[in-house]
Amino acid sequence: MPPSEYRFVKVTRADYPLLRRWLAERHVVGIWGSPDEEIALIEREIDGGDCQMHIVHAETPIGYIQNWDAHAEGHYRDLPRGTRAIDTLLGEPGSLGKGHAKAYTRLYSDQLLSQGAPMVVADPRLTNSRGIAMYRAAGFRPHAQRRCETGEMVQILTYAPSS
Repeated sequence: MPPSEYRFVKVTRADYPLLRRWLAERHVVGIWGSPDEEIALIEREIDGGDCQMHIVHAETPIGYIQNWDAHAEGHYRDLPRGTRAIDTLLGEPGSLGKGHAKAYTRLYSDQLLSQGAPMVVADPRLTNSRGIAMYRAAGFRPHAQRRCETGEMVQILTYAPSS
């Protein structure tokens, strides 16, 4: 699907049932937290927190992507101020294996760069080989392996403007 076909629509509380369903999907469970925990985190930010949360639309809603100030988390300490961290999930099982996640992640990251972020960063767990491969296919480069705030080892990957 051409990148111009993806839209990022701000999450509302009306999206919670869809997000719960996606968070309970077999390919998502174990990568993200429990649906109740994740919805509670979204609820804390929905009315104006720093985290910007979006439903990814192709022809229909297919996933979720969010971004926040990377310096809110200590394991990003060496990255430039203004760096935005992202996280995403491709929720619809029928959309898997079609290149959607890498395409919309690249487009979303390019939009963050065009809005002034000097860099975009992601931190999939080392055990999440699918996530690491997707970010690399989207143009992210390995930066470091570190413990994140939960104590788990993550692969920090960066996306920056091409030189």
